[in-house]
Amino acid sequence: MATSPPLQHPASDTTVFLDQPPSCLQFCPAIPDCCIIGTYLLSEQKDESNDSNIKQTKTGSLQLWRIDPSTKQLTFLWKHPLPYAVFDLHFHPRDASLLSIATSAGSVAFFRLTPDEHNRTPTLTPLLTQSVHEDPSIPALFLAWTPSTWPSPTPNGTTTTTPLDAFAVTFSDSRTTIFQYTPGPSAHAPPKITELDTFPASQAIEVWFAALATFPESTSKQEIPYIFTGNDFGALHTRRYTITSETNHLSVLLDHHDRARHHTAGVTSILPLPLPLKDDSPVILTGSYDESLRVYHATRRGEVLAEIGLGGGVWRLQLLSASSSAEAEEEWTGLVLASCMHGGTRVVRVRCSGGSEWELEVLAEFTEHESMNYATDVWRPAGGYELPIHSSDEQQEVLCLSSSFYDRRVCLWRVRV
Repeated sequence: MATSPPLQHPASDTTVFLDQPPSCLQFCPAIPDCCIIGTYLLSEQKDESNDSNIKQTKTGSLQLWRIDPSTKQLTFLWKHPLPYAVFDLHFHPRDASLLSIATSAGSVAFFRLTPDEHNRTPTLTPLLTQSVHEDPSIPALFLAWTPSTWPSPTPNGTTTTTPLDAFAVTFSDSRTTIFQYTPGPSAHAPPKITELDTFPASQAIEVWFAALATFPESTSKQEIPYIFTGNDFGALHTRRYTITSETNHLSVLLDHHDRARHHTAGVTSILPLPLPLKDDSPVILTGSYDESLRVYHATRRGEVLAEIGLGGGVWRLQLLSASSSAEAEEEWTGLVLASCMHGGTRVVRVRCSGGSEWELEVLAEFTEHESMNYATDVWRPAGGYELPIHSSDEQQEVLCLSSSFYDRRVCLWRVRV
């Protein structure tokens, strides 16, 4: 058995402090050295006529920062103020300059981040802000795009190689809704948003996370669409769809939740793994307030295949790389980046051998954050969506950007993986 590398405790190369608390961030796939940071500012003001009444206002911003990979420096470029707080942001998985956000006002908004041809500051163009809940006091908590493997139905009931362009939004009142996204006639024209499916959680509580994924069917190899959601009571909800000719509707083939049998606190992150179905059910990673990362078999009752404590609530998970053994078909290894709230950031190796033996190992812990680490991403030298990790045994240096909320701290640091 190979010797495990020593646990790394990296120190930051650069630390900056924002004017507002950072809630989410992502490097732009179209502009590799630029990162968008979403912020969430809660302001309180006393009612002049009644001191016991306090009015709360949520505002936020999108901020653009540029990193210099050679000097490991961060430079502030601009700030786009918003009349609501930003809960979540994601660049589109195929349109690399299209940015989407989920807001505290029960809405979603879309922007285009355009690079300057003379290498000056990129520009942000608002495309559309649309209410996605009838009550603007109900915040949209998370937004997830469909992957490129999500099939698109056609009127004759067949599927096409063009993916269904859609996204899911979760809310604080237990609802999850899937919307189709139809781009405008030009890159800077407003898109059209159409509802495809909506469903509540098992109980009226916050739905913190949604993950959209597909898994190949064992015989036909046709991609089967799934959505997984996690709520504040610790329940994981699995919904499987079938492709029909009704282009404005998703037909539900399977719908179940695990009744919080396996998570002792809220399910706050879900990462579908690029593995075949196991006994006709997906294998995923889940993160929870209970500080555990779990390899989870998403059957009707659910089954924990492996778990490890990460020393903080596991708020976000990102798959950095994955590889399979050429010699053994059932050998798989993945590197996962975890934002662990009060625990900081972790880099975790997830390994499966023999198709059923799972091993979780923490490779690095970044612990300089002094409050909630809600967002982390890695710099991809060539942009795009994939982090190039060589298959050699030599370790490679990865540049990470992480944040913490209440102390408004953003750190740039390095780890070897």
